[in-house]
Amino acid sequence: MQELAEIDQEEGKKQPPSYDSAEMTELSSYVKGIFDSFKTSRIPFEAVWQECWWNFLGKYQPNLNWKHKSEGKGYRSKIFIKLTSLKCNTAHSKIADVLFSGRNVMPFDIEALEPDKFGIPAEAAKEASAVMKKRLKEHFKKIRLKKLMDIGILEMAVLGTSVMKGPIIDIKKVPQVRVRNIAGMPANQIDESINPFEVVYTDEIVPLIDRVSLWEYYVDANANSAQDSIGEIHFSRMLPAKFKQFAYQGGYDREAVIEAAKRINANDDDNNKYVQMADNYTGEHGVKDEKISVLEYWGLVPVQMLKDAGVECPADVDDEDSIEALVVLAGDGIVIKACVNPLGRRPFYVCPFKERPGQIYGVGVAEAMRDSQKMINSAARLLIDNKALSGNGMVAVNLDRINTKRTKDLEVYSGKTWYVKGNFAPHDAISSVQFPDVTMGLRELIEMFERFADEETGIPKYTHGEQGSFLNKTATGMSMLMTQANVNLKTVIENIDDYWIEPIVEAMGDFLNTVMGAGASIPLKYKATGADSMIAKEIKMENYMKFLQVTANPQDAIFMDRIKLMKAIARLLETDDVMRTDEEIKEIIAEMSNRSSMPSDLRSRLNIEKLYPLLTRNEQMQILKDIGIEPDNNIISSSPPQGGGEQSLSPLPTPSPSGVEAGTGGA
Repeated sequence: MQELAEIDQEEGKKQPPSYDSAEMTELSSYVKGIFDSFKTSRIPFEAVWQECWWNFLGKYQPNLNWKHKSEGKGYRSKIFIKLTSLKCNTAHSKIADVLFSGRNVMPFDIEALEPDKFGIPAEAAKEASAVMKKRLKEHFKKIRLKKLMDIGILEMAVLGTSVMKGPIIDIKKVPQVRVRNIAGMPANQIDESINPFEVVYTDEIVPLIDRVSLWEYYVDANANSAQDSIGEIHFSRMLPAKFKQFAYQGGYDREAVIEAAKRINANDDDNNKYVQMADNYTGEHGVKDEKISVLEYWGLVPVQMLKDAGVECPADVDDEDSIEALVVLAGDGIVIKACVNPLGRRPFYVCPFKERPGQIYGVGVAEAMRDSQKMINSAARLLIDNKALSGNGMVAVNLDRINTKRTKDLEVYSGKTWYVKGNFAPHDAISSVQFPDVTMGLRELIEMFERFADEETGIPKYTHGEQGSFLNKTATGMSMLMTQANVNLKTVIENIDDYWIEPIVEAMGDFLNTVMGAGASIPLKYKATGADSMIAKEIKMENYMKFLQVTANPQDAIFMDRIKLMKAIARLLETDDVMRTDEEIKEIIAEMSNRSSMPSDLRSRLNIEKLYPLLTRNEQMQILKDIGIEPDNNIISSSPPQGGGEQSLSPLPTPSPSGVEAGTGGA
C-alpha cells in the first residue's frame, strides 16, 4: 500500500524505466508477436465492421470517398435512410422475444446423466436436477446475464459476431444484518436508544459472465474455429485506479504491476509510446488518454518458455511441448501474470449470427445488406436533389431591365416589389426556371432494393410492407410474414444455443459444483432450449392443433388426455397462468358427471299432480289419452279455468300416480 501511495505522490514526474524484465522478454515477445499476427489476419474484417457500424448509426463514414466531388456538399442532400438500423433492431427484438419472453434468465434445462448407469434413483436424480437448475437461475439473475446477452445479440446482428467471457472471479462486498453487541451483550439491553441491529459487509466470491466487445477480442481469423486457434486475446485499456487493483489480487506480480502503473506518468516520448501500445487495435471506440494497455492471452505457450519465466508446469509435460497458459501483459509488455491455465479451458464463447464456412467471424444483418443500403442512400439523395431542382425554386433575373436602385436587392420573397426599367413586362425582367422531374425511376429503384434487403436479411418489413400487397393488411398475411421471419432466425437461435447457452451453463454449473460446492453431487447434462422455444411456438403448436382436429370424434376421446393436452398448449402460448388448478378441474368434472347421471326424459322429471290443474281442457284431455284414460267430453265447468275465457269445460279429474281417475266415483 505504501508503494502505491508513493506512485500517487509522484504523478507528473518523469520516471525512466527501472523494472528489470530481461528474464521475461522472450515470453513477452512471444505473446506480442501472436497479437500482431492476429491483428493482421482480421484487417479485412475490420473494414467491414466499421462500415456496418456507421450504417447502423445512420451516418456516413468519416473517410467516405464520394463519387463526385460536389456530391453531399453545398446544397446537395446528405440524407441517410436508416434501413440497416431498422433491420438490426427487428432481428434483435425477435430473437430476444424468443429467448427471454416471460423469463428472467436464458432458456435451459438440466437432467441427470444416465442415472440408471450410476445406480441413482429416479426421484433423487430428478430432485437434484431441479435444485441445480434453481440455483443456476438465481445466480444468472443475480449477475444480470439476461441483460448482457441482450446487448450481445444486438452486437451480433450489427457486426456478425459477439463474444462472452467467463466465469470470471469477482469479490464483492455483501451486506449482512446482525445483532449489535457491546461487551458480549445485546446493545439494546444496555441502552434501549441504541439500534439493536447493525449492517456489516463481508467479502463474497461471485463468478461472473462478462461481455467482450468485438473490437477487443483477437483470434486467428484463418482458423476454422476459436478452439483451432493457437490462442485468444482480450486487449483492453484500463484506468490507472482500476489497474492498480491487480497488485492485491492473487497470481499477479505486485512489483510488475507497480512498474507498469509508473509508465502512465512518464512524459518522455520513449515511455509514452509504451502507454499507447496497440492503439490501432482498439477499433473506433479507442481513446488515446491516460489509460494502461492490458493484453490478456489465453493459449498455447512452450513449456520451456514458461519455466524460464518462473512458472511451475506439470512434471509429466516435456519442455519441447506447448501447454495452455494464461499470460497478462501491461504497459510496454511487462508480464504481470503468467501461469498454467487455471480453468483447464479458454473462457471465451464466440457466437456468429450466421456462420461463415471455414471462418470464425460470422455474417450479420448489416453486412448482408451493405449494397442495398448504399443504393437506397444514393437513390434517395438523387430523388431529393431532383425534386428540389424541379420544384420551380430558381429565379432568372435580367439585370439590364431591373432598377436596382429602387429595388435595392435581388432577394425573392412574398410581397416583394420589383422596379423595372423602361416599358418592359415584368416577366421580361424576372421569371422562374423550370427543370423536368425525372424521379419516377428512382422510386422504383428504392422499392426494388428494399425488397432486396428483405430477401438478403430474411427479415421482411412486415410493419409497413408494400401498399399493393395483401400480406401487410390482413392478420393472415401478417402471420405469414412473421412466420417467415422466424424460419430465417431459427439458425441464429440454434447458434446461440450451441455457442453460448449450453457452454456457459455447463461452465457455470461445473464451477459451482467443483469450486463453490453449491451444486449437485451427481453427473448432470445441460441442454439449451432456445431453439425448442421457437419451434414450440410454431411447429409444436401446429401439430397440437392438427391432433385436436384428428381426435374431434367423441369415440377417440378415450385415447387421449385432453387436460394434459390443453395444459401443453397453454404452456407453449405462455398462458398457463390462466389455467385452472387440478383440484378445480376435478370438481368441475365431478359436477358435470352428476348432471349427466340425472334423467334426461322431461316427462319423468315433471310433477304431473301439480301441473295438471293449471292446464287447459284440451291439454288435460291429451295427457289423459297418453296415459290410457278416455276423458268425458260432456262435463261442463261453471267457472273459467286458469287460462281465462268466458265459458269452458271444467277441469278433468287429476290422474293418480297409478293411472286411475281420482275423485270421479266411477265412469
